[in-house]
Amino acid sequence: MILKNAKIFTGNKLIDGALLIQSSKIQSIIKLPVEEKLIKIRSQNKNVVEIDCEKRIILPGIIDIHAHLRDMGQQEKETFQTGTKAALFSGITSVLNMPNTKPPAISEKQVKKWMERARDNIYNNVGFISGVPKNVNEEKIKKILDLGVFGFKIYPLSPLSEINWNDPDNLLKIIRISAKYRIPIFIHADCPLPEEEKDNIKQKIKSGNVKYLKIHNDLYPEENEARFIKYVLTNYEKFVNDNKSKSENLPKIHFCHISCKESYELLSDLSKDYDVSFEVTPHHLLLSQEIILKNESFGKVLPPLRKKSNAKFLFGKLKKGEIELIGTDHAPHTMKEKSQQFFEAPSGFPGFETYTLKILDKVFENLLPIEYFVKAASENPAKRFNIFKKGFIQEGYDADLIIIEKINSTYLDSNLFISKAKFTPFENSNPIDRSSTVLIWKVFLEGSEISLKDPIPNGKIIYRTK
Repeated sequence: MILKNAKIFTGNKLIDGALLIQSSKIQSIIKLPVEEKLIKIRSQNKNVVEIDCEKRIILPGIIDIHAHLRDMGQQEKETFQTGTKAALFSGITSVLNMPNTKPPAISEKQVKKWMERARDNIYNNVGFISGVPKNVNEEKIKKILDLGVFGFKIYPLSPLSEINWNDPDNLLKIIRISAKYRIPIFIHADCPLPEEEKDNIKQKIKSGNVKYLKIHNDLYPEENEARFIKYVLTNYEKFVNDNKSKSENLPKIHFCHISCKESYELLSDLSKDYDVSFEVTPHHLLLSQEIILKNESFGKVLPPLRKKSNAKFLFGKLKKGEIELIGTDHAPHTMKEKSQQFFEAPSGFPGFETYTLKILDKVFENLLPIEYFVKAASENPAKRFNIFKKGFIQEGYDADLIIIEKINSTYLDSNLFISKAKFTPFENSNPIDRSSTVLIWKVFLEGSEISLKDPIPNGKIIYRTK
């Protein structure tokens, strides 16, 4: 296959050129193709297909490092098929899947079952992140590692295996295992508020002058997110100093969905010698607790939507290239669940089908350099988590590609989502949040063009490489 007359993002910039794709790989990148060059590569084009991109932009497929694909006892929320199809048609060619399944994926047996459930039921490529076995059991962890998971996830507020992550002994155990096996630990950073304090905060809603989203933010405040990050970093440094760890043996820690200035500053001030990373979600970059929704539960998420100043700060860092990773935290729920009273409704909302349209919209508005988008969305995820031969448009890499173009502004319509969760906080009272100028023209997975008319789940399970 030849993709010609395109603007291709490669080598940190857009170039005019063409791609030759053979056997699922990018075989050649041809710069400034004149007819003689096209004649040459046509002789190598075994399947004869040639697509004129008409100056549209080709980017590497997006790698979403934080998604909840549900299924496994939660099929009413999402299935592997609906979730991965929603991701793929949004240009997300690979995702890393989180372990809060039913029952939770915290054992070799359950992770195997999880992977088997995905096999032949996924449209894009899916990697798996396990929960931590009870008692941080190293033998059980080794068995899960042998399955090729990309890491282990810990939830301090609601541990999947009843481990108290506020106990430094438990935290140091998983840090030691990370260092020993060079495996990433994914952390949802938060400290709980005392129940009495929570009850007092909830009483504010009775005044009738306070929004639920603001109350939700007060229940899970920025300082508690930052406090847990600081706690982890303190123990990380203790482990490194006590063990005189060399750079090749450092623990690998990744903080999920940081949402505020204080957390960012704690992590950006960290010594570059430490093997620590973090992601930011599209909604924490673009939305705030000030949005007006017909149902405030549609904006309920953890970490909460913060004050507008936090979103402005984080987006400012992204546009300077100072945020290295983006993850959607795609977390679908049923409309019935989200229609409950606010405090009863679960946290989370779908993210696949708004991510590309809303963040790339900032690129088209010249508010975000395209190279910083590609680094945070594709290149850095592949490098950070050793996702083999993906994330870049380079010769020899998998031809996971997205082709986009700028169009007149259109409104998002969650009724058209492929995800089972047909709602989004981007459909709020602000026309800017509801609109996008991005059209996803074509998506390719390993060199095969994806078509809604021929929806065959050809995705693969991807495995960690050392």
